[in-house]
Amino acid sequence: MMYFGYGSNLDWNDWKRFCEKKRRSPGGLTEIEPAWLLGHNLKFHYHSSGRKGGAADVVSLNHHHATPGALFELDEDAWKTMNMKEGTNGGYYKPKEVLVVRQSGEICTALTYVVCEDKIEQHYTKPSPEYEQLIRHGLQARGLPETGLDHSMNDSWQDHVIEHLFVYGTLMSGEVRYEELAPYIESKEDANMRGILYDLRSYPGVKVGEGIVHGELIKMNDVESCLNDMDLIEGFNGYGTNNSLYERTIVPIHTNNGVHWAWTYVYSGHVEENNRIENGRWKQR
Repeated sequence: MMYFGYGSNLDWNDWKRFCEKKRRSPGGLTEIEPAWLLGHNLKFHYHSSGRKGGAADVVSLNHHHATPGALFELDEDAWKTMNMKEGTNGGYYKPKEVLVVRQSGEICTALTYVVCEDKIEQHYTKPSPEYEQLIRHGLQARGLPETGLDHSMNDSWQDHVIEHLFVYGTLMSGEVRYEELAPYIESKEDANMRGILYDLRSYPGVKVGEGIVHGELIKMNDVESCLNDMDLIEGFNGYGTNNSLYERTIVPIHTNNGVHWAWTYVYSGHVEENNRIENGRWKQR
């Protein structure tokens, strides 16, 4: 199984230093890609004597939340080293199986580490500047937002990290379901994502793939209410179910103002290749 890292392990030198200290090889840890941990937010509520301050944890919330990080492959020896680094034998961190969104938008399972219950403080535990920078630089290097880290540093860890939604079909301006999305729009701009657009007769569907899908990037003024309503419209019944019409996922979205990470809906059903919309534009199909 893959490993999802969100804290100090986003910094290769930190991993290397630990391996050298323990006289173990760092080479069994291989990064795959940036990724997102579903249903969790970053929080500092554990004091690490080794870090001289707060150390990162991810805390389970509802499925409107996500934490940025990276996916890694570990060989058997690297897993042993990772358990040592996370202090599993000492009862500091423990492994947890989680759902992770890959850079393509595909959802997979992975292992991460969370703080053991008896090590959790009931108050914010400020990390050292050095530890904060390990995480911040790791996010910057992968083009991931620092929003969640900033929230956690200000002890507002429950705030949403992703505030954007990408729409490409009937929810776009001028389309039949736009009025259902309109009350939640703080701003919108033209945008595109990597994928393949299909004509499903009265509405479109996106599949992961090599192509460009054009649409609109919405900044939501009420993330929770908007996603609840859009989940109903798109027939998304939650992660881990197998009867959703669409799966809500996270993808990088390209605009004239740069790249934003946003929620979007990927079609779960079967598609016929001859229904592909070659230009990736629902309004010009």
